[in-house]
Order: sequence, then structure tokens, then C-alpha cells
Amino acid sequence: MIQIQQWSQKRFYILIWIVAVAGVTQGMLIPLLTILLEKQGMSATQNGLGTSMLYVGMLIMTPFSAKVVRKVGYRTAIAIGLLSAATCMFLFPYVTGFWIWMLLRMLVGAGDSLLHFTTQLWITSTCPDDQKGKRISLYGFSYSLGFGIGPLFLKLLPFGLHVPFMAVGLLMAITVPLMMRLEGGRTSFLSQPETSKEKLHLSVVYRVGLIALCPPVLYAFLETALAGNFPIIGLRSNLSEDSIAYLIGTFVLGSLLFQVPLGILSQKWGRKNLLMMVCLIGGFGMLIIPYLMGSMFALIIAFGLVGGLVGSLFSLGLTYLTDLLPKSYLPLGNAVAGMHFSCGSIAGPYLGSLLIHGTGGNGLFYFLGGSLLAFVLLAVVYPVRKAIRFEQSASVEKQAS
Repeated sequence: MIQIQQWSQKRFYILIWIVAVAGVTQGMLIPLLTILLEKQGMSATQNGLGTSMLYVGMLIMTPFSAKVVRKVGYRTAIAIGLLSAATCMFLFPYVTGFWIWMLLRMLVGAGDSLLHFTTQLWITSTCPDDQKGKRISLYGFSYSLGFGIGPLFLKLLPFGLHVPFMAVGLLMAITVPLMMRLEGGRTSFLSQPETSKEKLHLSVVYRVGLIALCPPVLYAFLETALAGNFPIIGLRSNLSEDSIAYLIGTFVLGSLLFQVPLGILSQKWGRKNLLMMVCLIGGFGMLIIPYLMGSMFALIIAFGLVGGLVGSLFSLGLTYLTDLLPKSYLPLGNAVAGMHFSCGSIAGPYLGSLLIHGTGGNGLFYFLGGSLLAFVLLAVVYPVRKAIRFEQSASVEKQAS
């Protein structure tokens, strides 16, 4: 019980490997199924809806994740998430069809949600304060690395429909022995809140952590809109499948190059200041991408630079949230951040498909750029309260209840 609440370098590296594998799953699954359904004649709206189901599963699972971890412990919860997602990956090529794929995507999302919640909570609840920026940025780096590698599995498609799915499913299956090296047992860190007070605590978490909770939404929206909708824009702009895969991979590669340096820099500059700068430059970058569609070289440069900046939004936001909230509220804060990520991920491909249908591909990039700039404005005008004031506010609300 005490051991799993202490920081462990060995455990940390195992956790970020598991997160990287989860990133590979999502990075491959989203563009692969999008391309397959586009070739089957599905509309952009249907395609966007299908992509969203992955994150519907995440959203459904998020409120139950803390209960699962409390009941079975960190390691078993990770095992459940990993094995459920791997099973679905093996089923995809053998039960083809829009509706069955939607169900399988939802189940993969539920498994990934439990896996992400558990690994995030284990890391953020045990990481020393002076290492948070670096460690959480490494967490984001590992996920982005996996997500960037995922689209490269599209190259296996010429060998058969089942090959990309089998390859990723096998990667997840062989991760299980590594996962078994984690400490077992249950944790006392997750205490059961009283139902009558949980809403009060949630309202305070939003008042204190609003600015930190916005980046997960923005990151998820950007990630899924590009991964789920850009293949459609690219195919309709006469880009090859390989070019689409390279551009998505370049976007994620940019985030890999900047992820850890930005995490370390946030420790010096302040996470709020860095978030504002990243979104300001990234927002303007998104606005100019539509004017570069005629040049593959220009697109690679733009996707790499913009991805390098906005690709760190989730890890920066999560680190900033741990700065603002006392440790006892990290389970709730992580759950809310996970729900924000899921909501952004659900909205991304579906709203993106509507924008493509109504305004063409340019409208998607204008919306993404405008969303980033709107966050900068919110961060400027919204007052951020410190953790000590949060604790005082929570104490007052407890007494009032």
C-alpha cells in the first residue's frame, strides 16, 4: 500500500511505455478506419460520427475509472484496459461493417480511458513537485510518440486488411508481461467522497482549474479533427495516402521534439504564460495552413511547427492542474481532465466533418485557429486562484453544507 504511493523510476518507465502503446492504437485506428470507410462511400458526417465513438467510450468509462482503480488497484485496472482494447483490435478485420466498427471503437475507447486515468493518476500522485514539468511532459511525449507511429501502420494495409490490426493487437498483447512487473495491491489514495459534497468539490475544481482544464479539450479537438478529418481533406485535395500519413506523423513528430523542452521551460517561465504563448503562435499557424495546400514541402514545415507547439497542450495543462489542486483532489481533477479530453475528442471529428461539408477543408483550420486564440483571450481575463485558497474555499463549503 505504501510502496505504490512512492515515486519509482522503474514504474514510471513501464507506465510511459504502456501509454505509448495506447497512443499507437489510437494513432493507427483513427486514420485507418477513416480511409477504409471513405473508400466504401461513407459520407464525411458518417465518418466523423464513427471516429467519435472511440471517445464516446472514453467519456462513458471516465466516471467509473476511479471506482475500478479503488476496487482492484492500479495494476489490475491497467490490465483490464489493455486487454479489452487488444481484444477489439483482433476483432476489427473479421467483423467488418459500419455499426459493428462503431461498437468496437467504443470498447477500445473505454479500455484506453481506464488505462489513461490509471497511469496519469499513478504518476501525478507520486511525482516529486520539482520534477512534475519534466515527468508529465515525458508522459505526453510517450503518448505523442505512439500516436505518431500509429499512422505508419497504414503501410501494412497492402498486405491485407487484417495485417495492421493484427500488428497493433500483438504489440498490446506482448506489453502484458511488462505490465505484470508493476506493483500489485490496492491503494488507499482514492477515498470515496460523500455524494452530497462531491458536486461542491467539482464546482471549486472548475473555479480554480478552469484555465488548466481547457488545454485537454483543445488538444483532443485538434488531435482528433486532424487525424479523423484531414485524411478526407487530403484525399479530396489529391494527396496520396502516404502523404496524408506523413503529414499526420509530422504533426505528431513536431510535438515530440518540443514536448520535453516545453515541459522543462514551463518550470521556469510559468505554465500559464507558456500555454498562452503556445496557443497564440499555434492559432496563427492554423490560420495559414489552408493557403499552403498546394505545396507538400510547405505543409510539412507548417504541420511540424504547429504540431511542435500545440502538441504539448495536454501535458502542460495536466501539469498546471497539479500545481493548482491539492493532492487529495487529483483523482477528481484527473477525471475532469479526462472527461474534457473525451468531449473534445468526440466533438473534433464530428464538428470537423460538418465544417468540411459546409465550408470545405479551409473552415476546419479556421475554426481550430480561432479556438486557440479564444483560449488566449480567456487566459488573459480569467483570474487564477492558488491551491491554498482552493483549500480554504473547499473548507468553507464543507462547513456550509
